[in-house]
Amino acid sequence: MILHGHTVSRGKAEGEAVILKVPFSFLGELDPNTGQLASPLHEQFGQDLKGKVLVTPTGKGSSMGPIISWYGMKAGNNPAAIVCLEAEAILASAAITASIPMVDKLDKNPLEHIQSGDHVKVDATNGIVDIVNK
Repeated sequence: MILHGHTVSRGKAEGEAVILKVPFSFLGELDPNTGQLASPLHEQFGQDLKGKVLVTPTGKGSSMGPIISWYGMKAGNNPAAIVCLEAEAILASAAITASIPMVDKLDKNPLEHIQSGDHVKVDATNGIVDIVNK
């Protein structure tokens, strides 16, 4: 299944999807040293986000988010791509700062069509999210 959306941060990546049902922040929720989801607020607490396609409703700020994403990039521990319903400014800034491909405003709700564990290809430059296997 192919979803079409809006480019937030250009690039291409693919990987296993990790679904978060609540908004995500790099600050306090991603350990840039390990790539693990570091907040017990998420049911996936402790899950590795490194190299995964993060699917989340939106971001929830903290102006430190782009700095944490930059540290994660330097350590090689960031998500491979981000897909969300609607990007907010800080999550978009974090993706751009760390060169994480990011797409939002898709023609179908990604939280209804992508499941954790699906293999997903993201061509953020062209606004395409391809769910390869479900």
